[in-house]
Amino acid sequence: MPISNLLLGFGLFLSCASTLQAFPPQESGGVPSPASHLGRPVGTDFELADWDQVSAYHRALAAASPRVVVEKVGESTLGRDFLVTTISSEANMARLHEIRAMTARIADPRGLTAAERAQLIQESRAVVFVSCSMHSTETAATEFGMKLAHELATSTEQPFASAREELVVVLIPTVNPDGLDEVVHWYRENVGGPYEGASLLRLYQHYTGHDNNRDWFGLSQVETRHVTNQIYSVWHPQVYWDVHQQGSTGERFFVPPFRDPLNPNLDPGIITGIDNLGSRALWDMTRAGKQGISTGVSYDMWWNGGNRNVPVRHNIIGLLTEAASVNIASPIFLERSDLRAPGDLPAYQASNLFPDPWPGGWWRLSDIIEYEMEFARSLFGSVSRDRELYLANAMEAAERSIQAGLDSSPKAWLLPPDNQNRRAVKRLIDILILGGVEVKVATEDFEADARSYPKGTIVVSRNQPYGSHVKDLFEVQRYPEGKAPYDVAGWTLPMLFGLRRVEVVTDFEVALADVTQTPDRLTKLGWAGAADGDILKGENCDDWEHIFDLLETGSSVTWRAKGDGAGSFAIAGAFPESPTAEPASDDDEPKTRDITIDKLPRIGIYSPWSGTMNEGWLRWVFDSFGIPFTVVRNEMIRAGRIEDFLDVLILPSVGGRQLDRGRSPGSVADEYTLGLDPEGAVAIEEFVRGGGNLIAMQSSAAWAITLFDLPINNVARGKDAGKFSCPGSVLRSVPTMQEGGPLAAGLPASIPLFFSRAAAWEIDKDAKDADMIDVLLRYAPTRVLMSGWINEPAVIANKAAWVRASHGEGQVHLFGFRPQYRSWSMAAFPLLFRAVLLRDK
Repeated sequence: MPISNLLLGFGLFLSCASTLQAFPPQESGGVPSPASHLGRPVGTDFELADWDQVSAYHRALAAASPRVVVEKVGESTLGRDFLVTTISSEANMARLHEIRAMTARIADPRGLTAAERAQLIQESRAVVFVSCSMHSTETAATEFGMKLAHELATSTEQPFASAREELVVVLIPTVNPDGLDEVVHWYRENVGGPYEGASLLRLYQHYTGHDNNRDWFGLSQVETRHVTNQIYSVWHPQVYWDVHQQGSTGERFFVPPFRDPLNPNLDPGIITGIDNLGSRALWDMTRAGKQGISTGVSYDMWWNGGNRNVPVRHNIIGLLTEAASVNIASPIFLERSDLRAPGDLPAYQASNLFPDPWPGGWWRLSDIIEYEMEFARSLFGSVSRDRELYLANAMEAAERSIQAGLDSSPKAWLLPPDNQNRRAVKRLIDILILGGVEVKVATEDFEADARSYPKGTIVVSRNQPYGSHVKDLFEVQRYPEGKAPYDVAGWTLPMLFGLRRVEVVTDFEVALADVTQTPDRLTKLGWAGAADGDILKGENCDDWEHIFDLLETGSSVTWRAKGDGAGSFAIAGAFPESPTAEPASDDDEPKTRDITIDKLPRIGIYSPWSGTMNEGWLRWVFDSFGIPFTVVRNEMIRAGRIEDFLDVLILPSVGGRQLDRGRSPGSVADEYTLGLDPEGAVAIEEFVRGGGNLIAMQSSAAWAITLFDLPINNVARGKDAGKFSCPGSVLRSVPTMQEGGPLAAGLPASIPLFFSRAAAWEIDKDAKDADMIDVLLRYAPTRVLMSGWINEPAVIANKAAWVRASHGEGQVHLFGFRPQYRSWSMAAFPLLFRAVLLRDK
């Protein structure tokens, strides 16, 4: 059967590809090299190309070569063009739409006969996806990307000549165009001076900085979303290579395999494919004379969320390389005695995981690029020689994922309509659909595992090509016995979003309809309205956005702090019953209590002159909800009289030393070095004493405890902590209604939060100011771990996680954790909003 007939009916994929177009020619003559375009070789010491130069080169290459196409697929956070460069032979480029459709069918082989499968494998081309410079201080990859694109387009040598015939290479010149310009322009401003190589004054990715590599299942950033769409809706690659750099003093280059533990949801064919390509690269690069290459150290295959991790859960071979860094673009010299052993190896010496140590010497940007080029030669050579093998491997992994959904439990996951946080539901549906997952909605009432569920229930089946990805997002993570995790051990996304998700373990029947895009209103899927008339619920993030919008436009809202409807807002006058009715006698308590809020507070978010990711994620939350705020710098606080321009000051998690002292003298210009000590700290104390609202989280909360001399001790650290450890997991917290009073009204019975080396507090009840402290939230007294790993949980059980302390006329909110953590903690967002808006004293 002709392949054209096989592809009939896949108009979705063809329509996605219909926007493919080359930019018009910008220069004539031969194909430009990066050196001719830049006026210097790539990797020249002390020189870096900015986004205008890089994007212009890729466009010039596309204009000059029929083997190259450049697409603008969207814009970056700050409005720069986000480009994708595609490279292959002229013959492959002529049928690129067809290849895209074939790779889509390879990724989802349901319904194909054995003959059709074989024909797809034979006639398709393998797709290798390469992403450069996600972390903008890792500067070599963008320059390498220009050189790689030129070699793939022009070289007659192997493996590049064969790669053009057997492969389609999709290259992201940089995953972060904004950050590229931030780093390059800052470096240019300082190169040759005393601050050469100094870290930036702000985050190089507007919201996330270096944490943009932690957004690949949360999908909160536009750059992440662009790449995700390209991978799972447009290209469906078989191999993904994520090009990174690491510290300067370890190995020169890391290649897979990865170290243990191995997540059980990962397909063995995909894992062994990673191992095969990495081991071959180690061999090829060593034969080419590249020293100091390690494998099987440092980086594991447990957690989800990174841009080489999530593709592995989509049946794609995900490769990570890490090159030793220079000083932005300045060369460095390292003695052998400066070098440290890779990972957990006992010494800087030859090992099976580190067969040929680098002896030391000069290390330059050009060295990084040459190592990356050698890895590229190995990778493209391997996949070109065995194109059909890698296509078949991807198809077989998809088939195993589908079959696991038929043969194993769980069978599916449900999101019933009783979930109150409608914004979290919509966001989760959006994440799944953008990640290529099939989402459906029940069109009738049904039963599953002997429980009844209504029409409108969201149903996500495991029986689909990316079912393993869904399982990894929705199940409870149980970190294996052995060495403690370095970072994230648990991430169950519905839990972090505060959603009730039901795991169905036996087969069930229900009529379903497809959900193909995120619904603006869940009522389209049969859900009842989120609001009951003019009553807005404190659990629903959409309602909080509406509340902030009302206050900004001059309307007032009423918070029900006690009685029926506690934990909700009325937006059109009072609640139905009068909350102001006098009690029958002086001994009776009013049945209800309401608090009226008649204006939006003036909010400030503290931002040190160094860029902190916690501050960036906080700004993302406020911008996403349309909440106006002022970015507050050290000098603005040191000037005093904070109350003149703020009602609420939020300190994201920043260490006390940095808060007090700022950046080290001499590290940057003097105007950026000072911290808050002493006059800034005094100004904050006076601000609160005079009626201001201070919100501090995790590290900055410890600073505030000292500033206000509060009788609060962090039992998660120091002599009281014992062997307690929890570097990154989902924990359970419970509200303390009686102590928390109106601010805790209506909170859910349990609230999941992300705990990453956070604080747990014990209040000294005998201290003179103890009665001025209210505990609003505690870590659960039992079963505190919900997903991930924790050692000695009893240390923090029933200890305070969120407290409010009165000070003079004002208040201090202390969060032991970060309620906005990496955009994942949607269940905790309303806690932060309560701290901003609500006061009862």
